[in-house]
Amino acid sequence: MGLLDGKVGVVLGASSGIGWRIAERFVEEGAELIIAARRMDQLEKLSKEIGATPIRCDVSSHDDLEALAAAAIEKWGRLDFSVNSAGVNMPSTIAELDPALLKQVADVQFFGAYYFMKHFGNAHAANGGGSLINITSATAVMVPVGLSPYSGCKAAANFVTKIAAREYGPSNVRVNALAPTFVPTAMNAYGGMKPIDDARVDLESESPISKAFIKETPLRRVTSVDDCADVAIFLASDLSASMTGQVVPVDNGNHLQRLPNAEEMFI
Repeated sequence: MGLLDGKVGVVLGASSGIGWRIAERFVEEGAELIIAARRMDQLEKLSKEIGATPIRCDVSSHDDLEALAAAAIEKWGRLDFSVNSAGVNMPSTIAELDPALLKQVADVQFFGAYYFMKHFGNAHAANGGGSLINITSATAVMVPVGLSPYSGCKAAANFVTKIAAREYGPSNVRVNALAPTFVPTAMNAYGGMKPIDDARVDLESESPISKAFIKETPLRRVTSVDDCADVAIFLASDLSASMTGQVVPVDNGNHLQRLPNAEEMFI
């Protein structure tokens, strides 16, 4: 018996990385899914693997997210959980910030997070409640250099998660955020890392990036997509029925120390 047996929901940003692995693990735990992202070729590939329903959705589109939530309710008549794992990371210092870069990041990470919480919060509230999960970032609770577009938007998503938890709580909707540190995925494929599969890239344990993060992590290991998926299962399941408005670090304790700087990771 799986932790999500009989539950139905949506995983947005499922075309690769953390979202892909969350979708795989949710199905393994018994859930029925709609998977969504912009890349239909990837969604169809994942759909063949896990039997989920693929729907194209651009997280930066208010109308796309409204239609996605409506499709889920039309399919099942309810929504037990929804996950937003869509993301884009485009580093820049504040001094060198390009307005077009900031807009591209904010459209996904800031406006997309708002639209997701609005439409899926409303869908949950109108249909008995459920669990809404934002995938944010440990960089939003730390003070990174050169990541202000990404981390600033993720910090906003963390804060609005708490507001949404208060606003939707009376309708039995739980709203939480899962905040990973660096995870070796395609989005974070620095320094020539090679794909292992659609969720992971190869990161050698003796690489400078691994060593830098292990040094700054109390549990002395690099965070994986499986770590993220396991916590997402907990947040989507009834085991977390009393939790809302929480930002849960999934980082082996990295937020207790600091992010390595570029010189440490790329020596």
